[in-house]
Amino acid sequence: MKVINAYLFGAWAWFVFVIVVLGIILCFPFTSKVRTTRLIAKKGVRLILKVLRYKIIVKGYENLIKSPSILVVNHASYIDPMVLSSVLPPQYAFVAKRELKHVPFLGYITRKVGTHLVDRFNAVKGAQDIRRIMSSSQGLDSIIFFPEGTFYAEDGLGKFKLGAFLTAVKNDIPVIPIAMNGTRQLLRSEIWLPSKVPLTITIFPPIYPDEVDNGAKEISEKSRGLMLGEINEPDLKEKSYP
Repeated sequence: MKVINAYLFGAWAWFVFVIVVLGIILCFPFTSKVRTTRLIAKKGVRLILKVLRYKIIVKGYENLIKSPSILVVNHASYIDPMVLSSVLPPQYAFVAKRELKHVPFLGYITRKVGTHLVDRFNAVKGAQDIRRIMSSSQGLDSIIFFPEGTFYAEDGLGKFKLGAFLTAVKNDIPVIPIAMNGTRQLLRSEIWLPSKVPLTITIFPPIYPDEVDNGAKEISEKSRGLMLGEINEPDLKEKSYP
């Protein structure tokens, strides 16, 4: 019976998700401002979570600041951006891999909500993408990075890329680490069957570049340590993946 209930909940969850997302997409042509589009998407995601009775506990919300900042977040599931966007104000823009623009529907959504796409595999192009982001018309946005660059089925915090932290140091912008708990269990990449689990988002105090001696590397290590202390998953920094 437990297995049957799990499949029934999974089917209901996907039905709700598809209906609400289609509704969000239908609203997009009538919006011209990126932040308005993000607000619509946020309300849609919150509706999904409410209908499915997911509760998100947010700790440290007061650590968000009004001036530009760079948020770095652990990455554990495809739904991480959705869950995070449901609790953040609309001035936060995600940074994602450039390949997403070729994914049907998802490419359109990322463009409409002002997601910044960067090259993960070419360091020179990736650096150019970051410079473009910082000098763009949306330069007043705060930026959200998943410094692992991707996620894996295996539990654990992967190795960080330094792009987000170098960007913070170069532009003298504080880094705000965020730890997310529960999204990996909610939707595991190898199963695709949503589970009913508690969700927690912990927002840590900003780390300012002038507070560290070893620049981007030290900010990265501090951020990593804070996340590891909160997510209760192993450190996979030294593990290499194909």
